[in-house]
Amino acid sequence: MQARTIRQLLILIVVGASYAGILFAASPTISSLSPNTRLHAGATVVTITGSNFGPTQGSSTVTFNGTVATTFSSWSDTVIKVTVPTGTTNGNVVVTVGGVPSNGVAYSMFAGIKK
Repeated sequence: MQARTIRQLLILIVVGASYAGILFAASPTISSLSPNTRLHAGATVVTITGSNFGPTQGSSTVTFNGTVATTFSSWSDTVIKVTVPTGTTNGNVVVTVGGVPSNGVAYSMFAGIKK
């Protein structure tokens, strides 16, 4: 009987359902950033492609090496378009949904003078 309960729980986790009041959801995952190099803070819009971002932003966040982004042009479950925040340094972009962080994806800032 215990094996059946465990198997049912595993199936629920895979499909992102709830069981006995506990919600199981897939973690956000970033598959790519475009562009991911030569970014300019406050001027570059980055397209984040992936999965499980949620249909709307709500309380979800995007951070660039720990700096929280505040300007979004769109948000969907698979694509986020966000402006690189001022104060950003080289590092990883992370999308956090429901307190669950995604994988980090590397990007680099442009060190030259912006034209």
